[in-house]
Amino acid sequence: MKWRLNKIQYPIYNLGPGKRVGIWVQGCNLGCKGCVNQMLWTKSGGREIEIVDVFNWLLSLDDKFDGVTISGGEPFQQYEPLITFLHLVKKKTDLDVYCFTGYYLNELEVLFPDRLFYRYLDFLVDGRYVSALHEDQNVKGSANQTLYRFVDGVAIKETGVPSRKWSVHVDRDNEIYMAGVPKRDDLKQICAELASVGINRDFR
Repeated sequence: MKWRLNKIQYPIYNLGPGKRVGIWVQGCNLGCKGCVNQMLWTKSGGREIEIVDVFNWLLSLDDKFDGVTISGGEPFQQYEPLITFLHLVKKKTDLDVYCFTGYYLNELEVLFPDRLFYRYLDFLVDGRYVSALHEDQNVKGSANQTLYRFVDGVAIKETGVPSRKWSVHVDRDNEIYMAGVPKRDDLKQICAELASVGINRDFR
């Protein structure tokens, strides 16, 4: 089974506790105004990767790390690949799993009555991003979103731990990726500072 992904970033030190692998899926039709990842909306972007290959790469990492964070795009619009990957992670490792979704938990329960995600996820941040309710927590994008912890098939609301850490990665094509939920106007400030030294970049 293949999974359409935009990127995998390692290591990241936010979007969940400790040292983590970040996976961004490709494709989302929710269209939240002000989304910082609009380049991940189209289903034709990114590339398809065999789930087993992603999992084997995860196992090949020499470093000790704490967990996996899955974001997007919209992970639940590729439900079967998502659940297949989560099954492997939870059966073969002791890593914790965070997932970010634009759906609300009650919507997921209707869309996926099997509720397998209750079994395989440790944490879920749910809800559409609402720019007028922007939060500067790094874990939640806007105040309407909720962080849940899953314990024995029960979703428990969590406060979460605010983080101001950023994780930055430069790939072989000199593309810069930043992991984290930016504070309001963070990206504008970063672009202005880069422009002041002759580097013209646009974070999309």
